[in-house]
Amino acid sequence: MTPRKDLNDILKPIEHYLMAVDEAVKSKLYTGIDLLDDSSMHTFKKSGKKIRASMIILSGGLNSTIPDDIIDIACAAEIIHAASLVHDDIIDNADLRRGLPTVSRKYGPKVAVLAGDYMYTKALEIAVGNNRTDLFPIMVDATVEMVKGELYQIQYSDIDSITIDNYYRIIEMKTARFMAACAKLGAAVAKMNTQQSDVLYDCGMQLGYAFQITDDAMDYLNAADITGKDAGNDFINGKITLPLLHLLEIVDNQERLLLKNYAKTPDNNNWNYVASKAKEYNVVDYCISIASNYVKKAIEIIDIFPDNQYKNILTELALFLVDRKY
Repeated sequence: MTPRKDLNDILKPIEHYLMAVDEAVKSKLYTGIDLLDDSSMHTFKKSGKKIRASMIILSGGLNSTIPDDIIDIACAAEIIHAASLVHDDIIDNADLRRGLPTVSRKYGPKVAVLAGDYMYTKALEIAVGNNRTDLFPIMVDATVEMVKGELYQIQYSDIDSITIDNYYRIIEMKTARFMAACAKLGAAVAKMNTQQSDVLYDCGMQLGYAFQITDDAMDYLNAADITGKDAGNDFINGKITLPLLHLLEIVDNQERLLLKNYAKTPDNNNWNYVASKAKEYNVVDYCISIASNYVKKAIEIIDIFPDNQYKNILTELALFLVDRKY
């Protein structure tokens, strides 16, 4: 596959909007309480991809012009995403996030819980600013889904109980619905009609699935420079994702039993065996093909919008989500 532009190149035309989002995050989260300011801003020390903010901004511009008041809601989405990472890292007992100590590791779990709670609450406050009460239910629904998805993942964290259907439901609630909400928020700020809003929500869902499936597949590659984590990180932390679930579907019964036993006691030695089998059966390519189908559908359904630079950027962004491994 021909390499595509990197993310910075793709998003260059909206770079000034994303810089404004960064400044808004700093401004909105500031309280003057050092411990709260330091802990709530810690996740932003290394800038993330800002995929969600970009979804809002690009969706808002699909009818030709990006609304002037879109920065605050893009800021709120980035804060909610960061808050979810803070809480996820507590649950996972994670040491690192984007190459830095997690909030819970640096400040302790008590501070991390409170910082995440503050960030969620602040983001929802931002969402109802400027009398835009129509944005609030979109963001609340997405946030509720993320919490439900985390609990659902805990419920189906055992290798003997989780199924591929469970996996898809987890990533729908934890990732896809929030990405869909971001696209719908862009539509709402731009005052689009119901049809356009629904189309963008569907587009966001497809891209959310593609993003998470690709992310999970990349855990089975040596792509630390792209993912920010070592290969096998998810497996060793006991996360059961599509590559392993698909592998269990296609191996024989004896191999399936062995792989399940290794998944119950995940360590580096067991990971090396699982990784070798994943490579043998081309499970990463399978997962990327599934993600690519979601991206293809996302691109097709936004064809109702006029051709402009924001539609082109959104298309490039969609393709980037599955091309990251290259």
